[in-house]
Amino acid sequence: MNRQIRRIAAGAISIAAVVGVSAVMFGGTAASASAGKSWVIGISNGYYGNAARVQLEAEAKAYAALPSVAPKIKKLVINNAGVSVAAQIAAVDGMIAQHVNAILLDSNSLTGLNATIAAARKAGIVVVAMNDQVSSMQAYQVQTVGQAFGAAEAQGFATLIHGKGNIIVLRGLAGNAVDAAEAAGFNGVFTKYPGIKVLNVTYGQWDDAQAQQDMASLLSRYSNISAVYTEGGMEQGVVRAYVAAHKKFVPVSGTDENGFACQLKQYNSQGLQGVQIGSALYAYALALKTALDVLGGAHPAHLIPVSWVVWNTKQAISHCVPADSPSLFLGVSDPADGINLTAQEVEKYMH
Repeated sequence: MNRQIRRIAAGAISIAAVVGVSAVMFGGTAASASAGKSWVIGISNGYYGNAARVQLEAEAKAYAALPSVAPKIKKLVINNAGVSVAAQIAAVDGMIAQHVNAILLDSNSLTGLNATIAAARKAGIVVVAMNDQVSSMQAYQVQTVGQAFGAAEAQGFATLIHGKGNIIVLRGLAGNAVDAAEAAGFNGVFTKYPGIKVLNVTYGQWDDAQAQQDMASLLSRYSNISAVYTEGGMEQGVVRAYVAAHKKFVPVSGTDENGFACQLKQYNSQGLQGVQIGSALYAYALALKTALDVLGGAHPAHLIPVSWVVWNTKQAISHCVPADSPSLFLGVSDPADGINLTAQEVEKYMH
């Protein structure tokens, strides 16, 4: 996930110190600062090529704009570095030079940013990793989609297809730590079902358009596909490929995108079935809350857990909201962790 899916540019005011950085002003006025400290928060994104990444950033912006939170934030400094580890290191170094108070890090590498994280901590900057994992123990870590996520989705998928069939697997980004962790999770489940045969594994980059293109090619190569397992963020593209090819639907797994729930509703009478797993895209908001808590003197656990909810076809259909964006991941909030956002509040920052 890592993930999700995501085509807007971040931010507002260019910061010359780091190319591609934007700053978004919130409630950190002199008046609000007098009631308590307000902070400069950096957000370092790596890959930003799909809808999930757009929503992740939008979740942070929506949370920062809440009346109860805005006075605590003087400015968000946001950089989208792309897939380059070197570019992300340079972006984070720039944030350190700007003396931000905290950095929310969606890392391009499990280990590649560790020295930069250490430099930030030496400078007194709080670092919270989210969406992608880091191995550094100097950063707080919001639990990411990974092995447990992949296993939960795969178990729901295996149950749906009764533990047998010739399947296609669409993974995310080659070399990405979250992708590798998810693969460990779903492969661990599939090995328990000797009736499940993997015909092909393709990297769809967690992107619907790429997945549709890849699936169209796979449909021309294989005539015996029984089901399609995606890591998420690609399932709508898979369904569109079946529609375009006029092929009989097979079961499809994916994440909790509104568009997929609505596809299941639209095509269920024609045989489409699916499994959806909640992808916890409130992770950026939870990371921001964690950073503000630490800056305020709290001492949370090193790992901030989230939970994975799996919906069957009927449950997924019940969550379809035609008025909302198809790219919206439905799990926008996590009240148990203090993230209380609405779809409308998040969507405001996705346009």
